[in-house]
Amino acid sequence: MSDHDGYDPLAVKRVYDGMAGEYAVRFGSELADADPGDPDIDFLAAAADSFPDGYVVDLGCGPAQVSRFLIERGRSVVGIDFAPGMLTEARRLVPGAGFVAGDLLDLPLRDGSCAAVVASYSLHHLPKARLAAALAGIHRVLAPGGVIVVITHGGSGEERLDKPEGKVLVSHYEPNELAGRLGTAGFTPELIRTRPPRPGEYPAEKLRITARR
Repeated sequence: MSDHDGYDPLAVKRVYDGMAGEYAVRFGSELADADPGDPDIDFLAAAADSFPDGYVVDLGCGPAQVSRFLIERGRSVVGIDFAPGMLTEARRLVPGAGFVAGDLLDLPLRDGSCAAVVASYSLHHLPKARLAAALAGIHRVLAPGGVIVVITHGGSGEERLDKPEGKVLVSHYEPNELAGRLGTAGFTPELIRTRPPRPGEYPAEKLRITARR
């Protein structure tokens, strides 16, 4: 059941659990198959080069395309997702990473244990009122000097989608808005990039930002 702010984590879990196999086919190798010079690859490479030594968390990992990219760049990765189907696909596609079932609002990680956290298209399912709690949890698990990477949908406001599994919320952020929220949470924004959506993608500008603890 959804809370008063419209957030229904069970609906989100059901949606991604049900589409895990299809999602893995569509997105599981998207970074590995991208052309050289692709802006998403360039951004992630620049972000990864800024990480200090240590474990990287792929938060809301899905089929672990980000985990694969980071492992291929020599990083040790732990993927976290709360959809069992997605974790099954992730373990199949990227056996070199470790994967843990967990909620992005209650991270199963020790304080200061991570060098970086990459949240690629996961925080957007939280109402904006809950973003501060999620960022506080990420701040807790990052070591001093650690980096957060957020990849999400640009724009403004919140959208509620009626799915057979329940109502799913999509939050949109302007670059200055998200940078400000990160600053309030104790991070210093460093790299901000945007690009328009590609054919077949969710129809919103893609916002990518790094910030340091």
